[in-house]
Amino acid sequence: MKKFRVIAVIMVLALVMCSCGTDKKSEDAMEEDLTPISSLTIDEEEAAVLNEKVPVILYFGNEQQNKLVKEIRYVDIKEAKKGAETLASAIIKELLKGPKAEGLTPLIAEGTTLRSPVTISERVAKVDFTKEFIDNHPGGKELAELTVYSIVNTLTELKEIERVKITINGKETKNFKDNVTLNSDFPRNDAVVNKEVGLARPEDGGLEPVDSTGEDESIETVSEDEDPLE
Repeated sequence: MKKFRVIAVIMVLALVMCSCGTDKKSEDAMEEDLTPISSLTIDEEEAAVLNEKVPVILYFGNEQQNKLVKEIRYVDIKEAKKGAETLASAIIKELLKGPKAEGLTPLIAEGTTLRSPVTISERVAKVDFTKEFIDNHPGGKELAELTVYSIVNTLTELKEIERVKITINGKETKNFKDNVTLNSDFPRNDAVVNKEVGLARPEDGGLEPVDSTGEDESIETVSEDEDPLE
């Protein structure tokens, strides 16, 4: 009788242990089901920076300088909240800095600065550059047109802008290297965009802060009487 009791106790213990093992396996399986298949991990500093930025699209030339390529850049969200004109000015300043992604080339002539903040009226943005925009440009019809549309396509990424007017030292300019007249505003031109490339991303992620306040030193004041072609 005692032997029978011992066997019964052993069987009960065995059943309990098997039950515990099954529960443990079930819990492990549930935990595995709840684990994401893949995830993107960024540190707290990167997350904080991205949380304070707004992505914008800039257009630069490809290596052959016969097509435009998109590059993503990040602008301070505080500047974006100030309105479309402030954001447009910040975007043009980024365009003037040139591309960060490999394989892209700047199109606006070196030394060019934004003479005054961008203004928007009836969905037309007015961009006023210093005379280096013309003086330092290498010329050529295709390159001159591509330069214009790098500006136009960049600004018309904003919903508030449909056309862009380019002036030099506050004046209309009829002759841009004997190839393009700047005395009218320009609509967007997607035909000059290399759509096969897609969106270029800077290696550094474009996380540098953008200073686009009205007091930025890159904005120069030039006399209205100065001839933009002299």
